[in-house]
Amino acid sequence: MRTSPFIFVPAFALAIVMACGSEQAARPTPPVEPTEPAPNRPVEPPARGQNRARTVYVPAYSHLQSGERRTLLAITLSVRNVDPVASITLSHVDYYDTSGHRVRSYLDAPRVLEPLETAEFSVETLDEAGGSGANFLVYWEGPSDAHPLLTETVMAGHTGGGYLSFTSRGVELARPLSLEDAPPLDPDPAPSEG
Repeated sequence: MRTSPFIFVPAFALAIVMACGSEQAARPTPPVEPTEPAPNRPVEPPARGQNRARTVYVPAYSHLQSGERRTLLAITLSVRNVDPVASITLSHVDYYDTSGHRVRSYLDAPRVLEPLETAEFSVETLDEAGGSGANFLVYWEGPSDAHPLLTETVMAGHTGGGYLSFTSRGVELARPLSLEDAPPLDPDPAPSEG
């Protein structure tokens, strides 16, 4: 007589094994306590340079045009202080349309970003004021030896039967702009045509 390759496990034994597994899964994990840096991990020295103003240009797209079809996009501007030790200050975050007109200012007062902190600013899907050539100027200041900001826009929207999303990175300008260089705020921006 040949033996079956299957192993018989009593139902009560299987129930005990499953109960033990689900009990472990249901247990809350204890919160992770902050720890001191590992002894072999290098610790970055604090930024000590003189305070310096900088400007970042970040491309954005409030819509994309393809023939007669226009795809509307929501925009999220992400401004990340990637420096692990230095705080920086955002002095202005301004949104411009395809023609270079400033259509929106996002800050009423300077905003400090602590080390590794991120600030986000958004443009709603139906807000077409920026157009396909929209952009942001991010004015910030911090120690001259602080790491540059990481700035990017994330565009997302529906197209046909699908979903479209992509990102665009900011570029730090070689010559920081002052607010006197910026065009005045357009009080009544019309939807951009391009």
